[in-house]
Amino acid sequence: MTGLVLAATATTKLSTVVTSDLMQGVFDEIIALLPVCIPVMVGFIGLRKGISFVQSILYSA
Repeated sequence: MTGLVLAATATTKLSTVVTSDLMQGVFDEIIALLPVCIPVMVGFIGLRKGISFVQSILYSA
């Protein structure tokens, strides 16, 4: 029974701390990072595929 009371207390305290302005700031930062992260991820995947392609060519030679 005390677990339910603690969970309810934690939920009400969390809802007073986390506001819509705070969440909007978090989402704005995530969206601002996307133009940097996506090309880096694509480049990393391309580099890995290029290295594996060169390795397969060298092993078959």
